Amino acid sequence: MDRLGTAAQQARPDVGIIYADSGRLRGRSLVALDCKPQLNPALLLAQDYIGFPLLIRGSDFTRLGGLRAEHRSAAWYDLCLRAWRAGIGFDRIAVTAIAIPRRLPLSTAADRERVLQRFLQEGSTPFELRPGLVPGAFELRRVFASHPEITLVIPTRQSSPPGGRPYILDLLRSVEASSWPLDRIRVLVGDDEPDDRIYREAGTRLDLRRIVTTRAAGEPFNYARKMNALWRAADTELLVLMNDDMTVQSPDWLEALFTFALKEDVGGVGARLLFPDHRIQHAGMVGGLYGGCGHPWFGQPADRPTYGNWASVHRDWCAVTGAVFATRKSALERVNGFDERFSLEFNDIDLCLRLKTLGYRIVYTPHAELIHYERSSRGDLSRPGEEVALFLKRWRDFIADDPMYNTQLTTRSFEVQPKPESLGVALM
Repeated sequence: MDRLGTAAQQARPDVGIIYADSGRLRGRSLVALDCKPQLNPALLLAQDYIGFPLLIRGSDFTRLGGLRAEHRSAAWYDLCLRAWRAGIGFDRIAVTAIAIPRRLPLSTAADRERVLQRFLQEGSTPFELRPGLVPGAFELRRVFASHPEITLVIPTRQSSPPGGRPYILDLLRSVEASSWPLDRIRVLVGDDEPDDRIYREAGTRLDLRRIVTTRAAGEPFNYARKMNALWRAADTELLVLMNDDMTVQSPDWLEALFTFALKEDVGGVGARLLFPDHRIQHAGMVGGLYGGCGHPWFGQPADRPTYGNWASVHRDWCAVTGAVFATRKSALERVNGFDERFSLEFNDIDLCLRLKTLGYRIVYTPHAELIHYERSSRGDLSRPGEEVALFLKRWRDFIADDPMYNTQLTTRSFEVQPKPESLGVALM
């Protein structure tokens, strides 16, 4: 690590902290790896993922005032948080720099909780710390003195399951159970059907405005174009772009989304989406998965453990699905919304990646959970080849080394795990 770290520090004078992957040994072979993403603020607040090995420039160590001994096992974790807040650069080396027969020690949950409480108290935004969904993890939750107005932007064609009522009606009913004050929620529906009878007959306590988006005869469906027209028609700064074929499962889903979506450095926030049988549909997206950008743990039971507990903690990803996307109108205006050349696929991923190129973060939170009846809002349409080609031409180099993932992890399986060639290596 000394040699690797010194070389990295010389190549990156803007970086003050460098960390690398670690492994566990059985005999002379690696049997497990802790593969880490590049600096991941949302993950760092949820768990001590950086750990060791870690190098810091002496000048930055002095600038930060060194370690705080009172934080005991979490002293280095505390230093990383303070370095992040101070704007000190981080860099991750995606190699196994150290391996021992047992897992490297991390901070205890109790010590880390004290560090996080102090860190949050020293900030300017009121947050509270909650136990996470898995042992040892934490959830950051914004404290709202008053809830701002938001708009749910929902395209629909009044599709429904066989013999059932339109999906959008079940979505609206589930939104009514939200803990966010209903008088602070507006709903903007873009409806391909001119008949509004289903809304009048069902009734809703939500402030609902409907725009008819009927297409001309023979005009193909273009999701990106429809969503651009809708979000631009919204009256609020805070938006949640969402498909109509889902139901809310966690009443405080909006609080979870806007814990991060209100932050100026965040461009968008995605939710945890499950299929009706409670298998994972979305828990973030990985660049390079099967040569594109895909959903890790797709189809896996939601209660099954995942690598690093990443499906069960809030963390930054390179992209999240647009099926539920909390954002700000001003951020969408900066990138001119969706690229309408991606009429069916990749429009959400492309949007996330363009936001990232401007320095915005893309965050996933499992604390906003919804059931998603995937693709029922537009039907089972094929993926146009020209859109695949355009996406790969634009983003192939980026997704080849997704900074929120790790090149030691596989991209040939929905199950996140180290590549076989990264394990079983005899050490000299």
